[in-house]
Amino acid sequence: MNPLLAALIDSFLTKVSESEDIMKSHFSVDEPRLFRQNNIPRSGQIGTFKYSFHGIGCRFSYKKRTVDYDYGEGGRIDGFDLWRLSQYGKQFKEFSEYINSGEIIIEFEKCAENSVIVRSGGEYDNLYYLPGSI
Repeated sequence: MNPLLAALIDSFLTKVSESEDIMKSHFSVDEPRLFRQNNIPRSGQIGTFKYSFHGIGCRFSYKKRTVDYDYGEGGRIDGFDLWRLSQYGKQFKEFSEYINSGEIIIEFEKCAENSVIVRSGGEYDNLYYLPGSI
């Protein structure tokens, strides 16, 4: 896997995990995705952070960065797709040229073909995962 793609995936998944931890702590819940059942407003602010649940995911904003992610089957938060990685990565100088050049598309597709990343087999989960996590 291209080192830039590996770094981008790692950064994205780390930020998703941090976002979930902030919501879990603030709302005292185990699964923020169950916001309706937990009486969590669909969107709001937690200190300097903003969140907004949508469809099967959440958009979480930090001061200058935003991460938009979908929940995988069973509430998994370790999935990604090309669009979400690209949107997230464009916010960083070190990833912007890689994304804008289209190189990320070629590398992502190559990784999917070679099972370096694996698409979920879940009925409602169209995300990709790192092998061994599925």
